Amino acid sequence: MSISILLIDDEADYSETMRFWLMANGYNVRSASSGMDGLEEVKKERPDIVFLDMQMPDMNGIETLREIRRLYPVIPVIMVTAYATDEMKGDTLEIGVSGFFEKGENFKEAARLISEVLREIKR
Repeated sequence: MSISILLIDDEADYSETMRFWLMANGYNVRSASSGMDGLEEVKKERPDIVFLDMQMPDMNGIETLREIRRLYPVIPVIMVTAYATDEMKGDTLEIGVSGFFEKGENFKEAARLISEVLREIKR
């Protein structure tokens, strides 16, 4: 069974790099460049995991996470950020984020987060 991951990020270069890495590791990856487009993708084909950028124009990551939770309370969502405040992280934890991935981190951390989320799903 292939794990499907939706990557919602407005930075095209970062999104392509992350998408390539995820696909090279055997994941089925779709991407969206805004919160609204990401929500449409979630509705169209419910992913196993969502990587969601915190800072996006129009609809930010917190607003997008709230809407994902309203539609699908159990889809694991990992917030991706280059600069999140503790307050922002606290807000997302209250809404039900599954983890945080800093954009500057090595992709080994992304792999660890995915493994952790998949273990939680299987429980």
